[in-house]
Amino acid sequence: MTFKYFDKPDLFVGLRDTQSGCDTCGQNKLCFDAEGFYGSTNLTAICPECLASGQLTNIDATTCEGDIKNLIDQLKQLNPNLTNRKIQEIAKEKTTELEKTTPNLITWQDWSWPCSHGDYCKFIGYGSKPFYKELAKHNSVEDFFKNSFYDPDLYNDDLWTESVPEEEIRSYGDSSQYGTLFYVFKSLHSDRIVTIWDCG
Repeated sequence: MTFKYFDKPDLFVGLRDTQSGCDTCGQNKLCFDAEGFYGSTNLTAICPECLASGQLTNIDATTCEGDIKNLIDQLKQLNPNLTNRKIQEIAKEKTTELEKTTPNLITWQDWSWPCSHGDYCKFIGYGSKPFYKELAKHNSVEDFFKNSFYDPDLYNDDLWTESVPEEEIRSYGDSSQYGTLFYVFKSLHSDRIVTIWDCG
């Protein structure tokens, strides 16, 4: 199960417990729950194959909302010779791919999917002290955590000491034990790690 912008959705989203009819292909399969999708089309379930192949493209349904404003700004900086129209086209294409082919990341608050280096990032897991230590390698883990914040204004020093879990969160089921979650993303084009956090 491979998705460009979402690592290991079988662990971090999971499939329905029993087979159900996929609303796009009609086959009875193990499917993602689609009831939380955005848009006017009411969906119940979609199989991984249909989601990955873009079967949402022709219906009013998306799984998330990309941060297209920041994406456009990044694309302009990276491609100063391109026209605004071309930048808009590229941003729209990438946003459609993200929103129509990415598993639905379950969060408490609604926030835009982060981007870095002119593309959307890949969700790689829930933040924990062991996970950040692994990602930081030989760098100061607390500085690494602080510098990873997508919106630096949302960082405060108490988060590391009081809120970041001591144990690794290995699945969506494990994440339900915490009142504060840190969603960790990785740039597709660099080693940049991005953190967004929210609480229930």
